[in-house]
Amino acid sequence: MSVVQLPDDLKQVIDRQIAAGRTANEAEFLAAAIQRYAEALECDEADLIAAADEGIADIEAGRCETIAGPDDVQRLRAELRDRLDQLATQRGPAAR
Repeated sequence: MSVVQLPDDLKQVIDRQIAAGRTANEAEFLAAAIQRYAEALECDEADLIAAADEGIADIEAGRCETIAGPDDVQRLRAELRDRLDQLATQRGPAAR
């Protein structure tokens, strides 16, 4: 395995994510970050415009929900957890 030297400010970002439990270790964080960066490089402008147009159309058609505060965020997270649980149940034990 090779060694990568990071500036202190970037190292602190990784350390905060580990402390918050969002990633297990430095290697996991860097692998995820590199994967996201690679995906971003592959995304072209037409894809971004199409995604934005789709989102705007959803908003204009009323297929959106306003998040006005912490209670709305908690409710949305609970709904998402319920949906994920339902999907995992439908797909069976291997999906969990």
